[in-house]
Amino acid sequence: MRLLGSPLIERTRSSSRSWVSGAGSSREAGWTSRIALILGIAILASACAVTEADIEAWKTTVRGPGKIVAVLLADKYSDPLRVRAGLALVEMDRADVEGISELQGALRQMPDETRRRIVDGMAPSLIEMMQGRGAAAGAPAQGTGPDTGPAAIQVRAKDAAFVVLQFSSPPIQAQLTDAVVGWFVEDFNGRSLAGSFSAEQVIRQLGAPAASRLVEAMNARLPQQALTKICELISQLGDEPTKQRAGARIVEIEIEMESAEFGTWLGDRLRQQAAAAVPPRTLTDEQVARGVAFNREQFITTGALPAMHHLADQPPVAARLLVVAQQPSTTPELETRRVTALQALEGHVQPGQTTPLLALALDATQPDRVRDYAFDRIADSRDRSVLPQLWPIATQPSATSATAWRARWRVGTLLLSLGGAEVVAEWLTRLPRGTGEAYAREELHGYAERLAQVRPAPTDLMRARLTSSLWFEQALALYYFERVGTEADLAALQPLTTSTVATVGEHWNEHGTIGAIATGAISAIRERVSTPAAAAPAAPAPAAGAPAAP
Repeated sequence: MRLLGSPLIERTRSSSRSWVSGAGSSREAGWTSRIALILGIAILASACAVTEADIEAWKTTVRGPGKIVAVLLADKYSDPLRVRAGLALVEMDRADVEGISELQGALRQMPDETRRRIVDGMAPSLIEMMQGRGAAAGAPAQGTGPDTGPAAIQVRAKDAAFVVLQFSSPPIQAQLTDAVVGWFVEDFNGRSLAGSFSAEQVIRQLGAPAASRLVEAMNARLPQQALTKICELISQLGDEPTKQRAGARIVEIEIEMESAEFGTWLGDRLRQQAAAAVPPRTLTDEQVARGVAFNREQFITTGALPAMHHLADQPPVAARLLVVAQQPSTTPELETRRVTALQALEGHVQPGQTTPLLALALDATQPDRVRDYAFDRIADSRDRSVLPQLWPIATQPSATSATAWRARWRVGTLLLSLGGAEVVAEWLTRLPRGTGEAYAREELHGYAERLAQVRPAPTDLMRARLTSSLWFEQALALYYFERVGTEADLAALQPLTTSTVATVGEHWNEHGTIGAIATGAISAIRERVSTPAAAAPAAPAPAAGAPAAP
């Protein structure tokens, strides 16, 4: 804008000088000159004013973003205009300038009180933009939805609201928090990764108030990973009432997934997807039924049940998991569902659940995988009240049936896990020791692994078994020292390397004699102690059921 040399200014200057000198002028002429000067200044000021129209135009010009930031920072402009400048930075859809970063940088330069006023003023419009309303949002029905995702302006508004809420007053901060989390909740799967800040980032930073809103996002039709992630965030960040609500909701969801109505929804989806394929397909009723069965199990075993694990400390969730685990295994898929339910119960067995779990574990008609995980859950419950029921099975001869050794093995390791050092001596003396008593290799391996975790360590008891007249006691002791022995123990093991006493039972293969077991144990000890990091026995690991066969 050109000021010097302006005809208007030159005329007003001339009039002013004439009035001051009084040469050839009247009082009336003087007043006329003064009025002309004032009007000129007003006209010039008007020509230099910034309006909302200017800000709107600057959104698309090369230097416009810098001018918008200047308005936002300048105290000479009114708060409404500065608020409009802040919103314009959010509305800009440009590849060369990141408007939200410019907004954040400008806000950080302001005094606290000024910044709070500006952000509070922006909040209503940001919320409108997130919700697809307002002048900047465009047509709210276009560009949004679970298939297309939210409109770009909505995503930017969500990011901006998350960035600025830290600067707002407490009431406005609560409104922005609710709006941002609500934006994700509306379509968690479609929006959780949208923009610069994911749902997980937002929830983790905002904490319990944000996590409480996630319960509203939980539903049976969410993709499995999304449902599991929501429950994980609630379990980690939610307060107790939120966890209780989420626990009740996830139980409802799992039950809904088993319903006929859920199957109908799956069937409709399959038909729609087939019809939309290129080329279109028409599914038979049999194909739909198979597809429904498969997808139902996927929703349950990879979605609902893993999600329930995160909330299994809630009694209703633990109770429902036990119900699922006890369902009949009429198909391989249902067996997998039962196993997954028992896995989800890990670490969360509730009082009173060990008795039905033990009944499940001891039922020879149940699938081995179900029984194994039932044993594991009893073990990690640390419930010693079941010990009296374990002793008869842990000490029964293997001759009672072809698979008796397997039940004895599982129950024996469980008894050692729960009873600890207090039961080791009695257990050793009560192991079946009749002529020809058989022990599978994995059984004695499992016992040795559990004994190596007992504290205080039963090393003296096991050293005495090296000279036992019973082959299985010698084998058990050798496997024990293989895990915890030191160079000082090698002298006691060495004489057994020449033993030709045969092992009796299943799966011994290359360890068919005590001598072969002793040779392998000595080699393992030497290899272990030669490595500095392994020179000392490892700290006992938490009990977790039977080990895998070596």
